[in-house]
Amino acid sequence: MSTNQRFIDHSVVTDTKTGLVWTKTTIAKGATFEQAQKAVAALGEGWRLPTVEELFSLVDHTRHEPAIDTDVFPDTEDSCYWTCTPCAWNEAAVWVVGFSSGYVYLLHRYDLGCVRAVRSGQ
Repeated sequence: MSTNQRFIDHSVVTDTKTGLVWTKTTIAKGATFEQAQKAVAALGEGWRLPTVEELFSLVDHTRHEPAIDTDVFPDTEDSCYWTCTPCAWNEAAVWVVGFSSGYVYLLHRYDLGCVRAVRSGQ
């Protein structure tokens, strides 16, 4: 997400190109997929886990460890973040985005990851 594509307030970041609103901070760390879903639900109506495509759009390929704009998302872990996109050939796995290097891979639902929530803009 480039500088001219975002609006930041104290707790959310709005991508003006897509209209998506992101939590500025990581809302859970070391969470299973089920715990990630509960953490997002606790934020209230409209918040959800992002799709793999949505979350991957936050990757900044000019950065490393983490591969994201840390001015915008300052507490991003060098770790994987859950998406809601299931693996087509393994129902026990979900796609995640690894912000250490900016890659996408599978993680079993019982493994641990971080959570950043998204919602559609107004």
